[in-house]
Amino acid sequence: MNRKYLVGPFTSTFACWTYGNGVLPLLPLYAIERGATQTTSGLFLAFAFLCLALGTFAAGLLPKHFAHRRNLIAACGLLVSILTWLMSRTTTLLAFAGATGAVWFLCGLVFAQAATLTGLAAEAKDRGVAFGILGMTNGLGSLVGGIGVGYLADQLGFKGLFGSIAVFCMLIVVGGQLSIESPVKKGPREGPRPAHAIVGVLFFLLAAQVFLSLTNAAGSLGRSLAMNQYGFSKLTINLTASIGGLVSLFFPLLLGWLSDRIGRRWIMIGTYLLTAASLVLLAFSRFSWHFYVFAGLFAFLAIPFSIGPAYVMDLVPRESAARGVSLIQAMFWTGNIGGMAAGGFAFDKLGTFAPLLFSSLFPIAGIIFLLLIRERAAEN
Repeated sequence: MNRKYLVGPFTSTFACWTYGNGVLPLLPLYAIERGATQTTSGLFLAFAFLCLALGTFAAGLLPKHFAHRRNLIAACGLLVSILTWLMSRTTTLLAFAGATGAVWFLCGLVFAQAATLTGLAAEAKDRGVAFGILGMTNGLGSLVGGIGVGYLADQLGFKGLFGSIAVFCMLIVVGGQLSIESPVKKGPREGPRPAHAIVGVLFFLLAAQVFLSLTNAAGSLGRSLAMNQYGFSKLTINLTASIGGLVSLFFPLLLGWLSDRIGRRWIMIGTYLLTAASLVLLAFSRFSWHFYVFAGLFAFLAIPFSIGPAYVMDLVPRESAARGVSLIQAMFWTGNIGGMAAGGFAFDKLGTFAPLLFSSLFPIAGIIFLLLIRERAAEN
């Protein structure tokens, strides 16, 4: 694959991940500062992830031969910048929630279009590497967003924070204009794929993604609430995102390369196990270094987000790639909706310990579905 096809998608997704990973730990705290309960803060995050899921779903509704993805990414970036600036001027929680939802919807569109452009340009033999490179934007965004956003929040407050991010989001526009369209034309499949086998494998893969997203919801919200409970500063809370970014900066590329050789399913199972262990550690965390170790393990949760679309590209015809990729990404965000809402309620009523231990079972359930994919594939 020619690396020039990755420059645009890499730039735009890096900007979105920096925004999301930097702001996510602070969103429940912003809500609580304005009188919201932990339950309400969970609902606030659930709404944001609902909009993100709707954005990725909407991308899948575009025509199969849609040829203006780069312009769509640029337009989304411009709107994200404007809405983020307006967020710095909001005075009510309701108005802030509306602007946040619109931004996350647009970022969902950007994620799906960038992944589709990458998948269409990559060949099967190096698809894992291509999506691994794109997956590095999550770690890089966590590193930059964790340090930068936390520092700006402490120094400038939320108004100055969102005003600064609005300028940064113009990178999405740049990434869109740097993207290169690949032709979407029907061609021979890369192997025999009976329709019932494709449907069965996708069903189990999507179910596994939903369970993983429930874990993401519990870990993201639980980390913020637990660290806030123990009196850590906003910068310290966001440092956990930076540590996770350091860990996940290079592993997507390494594991993507490995998935091209030993199979994507087993790489995903290993990351699910590490994610389950991270939730157990978070439940018992009390000191800053506990949370830092948790962040390092929890960062492996992002690996299936990059390997999953590559797995879908292995299964579906080229002309259906956009919808397949959009669906697998949307499933990841969909589980966050219920997870954030239920997590906020559970943390409010039960504290953080018991809900986090229970949430560590979600990746195990996801592994069961991944193993069923192996059995189903072997039968067919």
